[in-house]
Amino acid sequence: MQRDIPIGLGAGLAAAILALAPVSGSGFGILLSVLSALPITLVTLCWGYRAGLITAIAAMAVLALVASGLAAQSPESSPLRLALQFGVSRALPAWGLAYLAVAGFGDSTTERAPLSLGTLAIVAAVLGMAGTFFGILALGSTPEQAIANLRSELMQAYRIMVGGSKDQPLPAKDGVDPEALLQIFSAILLPLMALSTTVSNLGGLWLSARIARISGRLPRPWPDVAAQLRLPTWSIGLLAVSCVLSLLPGTVGFAGQLLLAALLGAFLIQGFAAVHFLTRGGAVRPLILTLAYLLCLFLSWIALPLIIMLGLVETFLNLRGRFGDRSNTPSTPR
Repeated sequence: MQRDIPIGLGAGLAAAILALAPVSGSGFGILLSVLSALPITLVTLCWGYRAGLITAIAAMAVLALVASGLAAQSPESSPLRLALQFGVSRALPAWGLAYLAVAGFGDSTTERAPLSLGTLAIVAAVLGMAGTFFGILALGSTPEQAIANLRSELMQAYRIMVGGSKDQPLPAKDGVDPEALLQIFSAILLPLMALSTTVSNLGGLWLSARIARISGRLPRPWPDVAAQLRLPTWSIGLLAVSCVLSLLPGTVGFAGQLLLAALLGAFLIQGFAAVHFLTRGGAVRPLILTLAYLLCLFLSWIALPLIIMLGLVETFLNLRGRFGDRSNTPSTPR
């Protein structure tokens, strides 16, 4: 425990600095903020759940202190809003996911086996949905109010960009009504946040595990992700339930939309795993992977749905088991 405190405090400070990187206003700062949960995940994997929890709490405390300084200049802002938002949307989900990834290893008092990678991906989706849901409630007491406040903030930011006044309507550009466009964007932004949170949490877990394995502190033998990340078959049923819930009105429907988007993020990761596995040993594998990631970067509205569809098809047809090396194909995940 004496070792966990200094490690957690130092890593918590690093996580808070990464979370505040977008304040610089640069695109690189936004990229760094995506890695804000990496110190929490890494400490949890290497030094245990207590050190990881100390890291998460320390990061939230630093953000609360920074927010208190900002609140002195802007009385309308809440000192705890930034810390709580980071805690429920990034820190605690990353800590819980990293703990579950190594739970059952090094404990002689239990015969519990670790969760499979597919089950971890579903847990990451649920945590991503819950983190996004509770995180955006900082914008309002209800989802409807949060979306309305988000739309107002987007419109205000657009007015600042175009140099318009607060009371004037937004000027149309190239025949497009910006208010209608921002209304649509604010409606799809929050589900996209749930999807991106799921992907970033799983990506952070993978990167942390790679770093921990290189350092020799990873407490479990890390599996072959491309071969063994297989979503359980019941994930299709959970996806169907989320589709039904997303059609309902009010808070339940909003939570269903977030869960649907987060689950699609898990299927997106499985789609990428299938691409990596099915191209193994091929002469054009580097070219295929490069094109796939470039398309996802520059034509994401086309490429990402295709990768998600591949992840769904993989769950039904087990393409890696049919066309890959069967000796590397594990049994059905739990």
